[in-house]
Amino acid sequence: MRDIERAAHEVLRRNDRGDFTVPSPRQYPHLWLWDAGFAALGWAAVGDFDRAYREIRATLRGQWRNGMVPHVVFYGWPSAYFPGADVWRSQEVPEAPPDLPTSGITQPPVLAWVTEILFRRDPDRRRAAAFARAVFPALLAYHRWLHTARNPDGLQLSLIVHPWESGMDNSPLWDLPLSRVPTDGLPPYSRGDIRWVPPEQRPRPADYDRFVALILHLRSHRYGESGARTSPFRVYDVLFNALRHRSEEALRALARALGEPSEEIEDWLGRGQAAFQRWLWDPERAFFLDWDGVAGGRIPVIAAGGFVALCAGVATPEQAQAMVARYLRNPEAFWPGRGTRYLVPTVSQAEPGWEPRRYWRGPIWINLNALIAHGLRRYGFLAEAEAIRDHTMALVEQAGFWEYYDPRTGEGLGIADFTWSAALTLAWDLLAEA
Repeated sequence: MRDIERAAHEVLRRNDRGDFTVPSPRQYPHLWLWDAGFAALGWAAVGDFDRAYREIRATLRGQWRNGMVPHVVFYGWPSAYFPGADVWRSQEVPEAPPDLPTSGITQPPVLAWVTEILFRRDPDRRRAAAFARAVFPALLAYHRWLHTARNPDGLQLSLIVHPWESGMDNSPLWDLPLSRVPTDGLPPYSRGDIRWVPPEQRPRPADYDRFVALILHLRSHRYGESGARTSPFRVYDVLFNALRHRSEEALRALARALGEPSEEIEDWLGRGQAAFQRWLWDPERAFFLDWDGVAGGRIPVIAAGGFVALCAGVATPEQAQAMVARYLRNPEAFWPGRGTRYLVPTVSQAEPGWEPRRYWRGPIWINLNALIAHGLRRYGFLAEAEAIRDHTMALVEQAGFWEYYDPRTGEGLGIADFTWSAALTLAWDLLAEA
C-alpha cells in the first residue's frame, strides 16, 4: 500500500464510529447521506465489505416511512452542530423514525449506485447477494418517493427544496432562488460551522439566514408535499437528478441480478433521459443548467455540477463534446491556465459569483472530481479524465485530505482529514470501473 493510501485509510479509521463514518469529528459529527455512500466505497476499497455494508445500513436506518432518506441522521446527538435535531424536530413528524432523530430533507441519491458497486465487487458472493436483497426494497422506496413527492410539476425530474439537498450549499446557482426566501422574524441562532473554519471560507450570514428560514418553512409543513409545493426555493438540479439517474441504472442492474421486476425502473430511466433533454439542456449555452421551478426557466450559471450529467449518460455524444470543448478545456472557465493550476473548480471562473476559497463557490471538491472523471470516461474523454485524477492525487499528496482546495494554489481549505476526500482517493478505481 502506498503512503498516500495508508494515510487515507488512517483518516477512515479515525473518523469511524463503528456503524458510520463522520465526515469530520468536530464540524460534522453525525451521519450525512452522500458522505456515507462515499465512505462505504472507501471501506470497500480497503477490502472491508462488512464495514461498507454497515455504513449503508446505518444510513437507511434513518429512512422515513414515506421512503425519504434524510440527509442527516443524528447518531451521537446532542452535539455542537447547528442546525441540530432540536431544530429539525423530526420526532414531531409521523413518517420519521420515532427513536432516531434526523433532518427533514434529503441529499444527492448515491446509495443505489454505491450498493451496486459493492454487490459487484464483493468476492463473497453469498454475502453480497444477502446484503443487496436486504436493502433493495428500501432503495426502491426511496426512488419512488423521489418520483412522486418530488415531482410536483410533472417534469419527471426530482425537485430540491433546500440548497443543502443539492450538496452544494452556497453555490452561485442559488443566488437568485435564495434571494426570494424571506427572513423576516427569523429567531436568533448561533452557527457552529465558523468555530472551526474561517468565515471567509464558509457561507455568508445572509445565506445562512435563508438556509434556516427554509428549514422553518418546511418544518411548519412537517416536511411534506405541501411544504415542497409552497417553498420559495424550488429547483430541479442537474447534479441531483444526474445522480438519481445513475443510481437508477444501478437499481435496474440490481433488480435483474436479484430476479426482481425492473419495468418501473425502466420507465423512470426513459422519462428521466427525456426530461434532461427537454428541461435542462440549454442549446445556446451548450450546457446542462438547473431549472428554477419558481421562475420557470433555466438558471444561467455554469457550475461543475453540470458535468455530472455525463456521469449519468444523459447527454448525446455531440452535447458531451460541446461541453468539454467550450467549458472544461477552456482556461477562461475550468481548465488551468488563467490563474488556476488544478482541476476542477466548482464554478466557472467566468461567473461573477466565482470565489476560489469560499465553500461551493469555486474551490475544488474531490467528490465532484471523481464524478466528473467517471462521466468523461463514459464518453471516451480519457485524457481529460486522467488529468483530473492526476490533479486530484497531486492535491492530496501536497496538502492532505481536506474538505476542499484552492484551485490556484492547491491549499487545503475547510476541515482537515475529511472522510470523502480520503475515501475517494482509495476508491477512485471503483468508480472508474462502474
